[in-house]
Amino acid sequence: SIFLFSCSKKVDLKRKYNVDVVAGQNNFSYQNTLIQYLDSMKLYSTTNNNYVIQISPNINQSVFITDIDKTSDRKKITLSATYNILKKLKSLNVECNVFSQTYKRSSTYLFASGEFNQSNVAADEEITQNLINLITNDFIDDLLQLDKRESCTLKN
Repeated sequence: SIFLFSCSKKVDLKRKYNVDVVAGQNNFSYQNTLIQYLDSMKLYSTTNNNYVIQISPNINQSVFITDIDKTSDRKKITLSATYNILKKLKSLNVECNVFSQTYKRSSTYLFASGEFNQSNVAADEEITQNLINLITNDFIDDLLQLDKRESCTLKN
């Protein structure tokens, strides 16, 4: 005989989130990836502005030599993103910060020489998107664990 056992956590579907772009930064991929994840879990709304998620990404790239004979260069891409969730208290006309967390992930790859530069560009794009997906997953995990009794830190 077969016995199946499953556990699940009920997601509070009453709480929907909107996503806000941080001005001055090119974060279409960050925003689009987060919206896709939220929408697939029915947690996204363009009309609900009670809870707004703000994303502040930062990317850092560096090249380093990994062996003694200095023949193989590696490129390291480090992505960090701070996610803030603001609850808008319309009655008081203020925003309350209910969540703030910075996530950081990095990856390296063997850097190709000059004539293979297109390979490096493609690797940069693919690795950056993979890091965005990983960080978004980390954030979604934390989002689903948010306590219903949220603490409020007023934002000036």
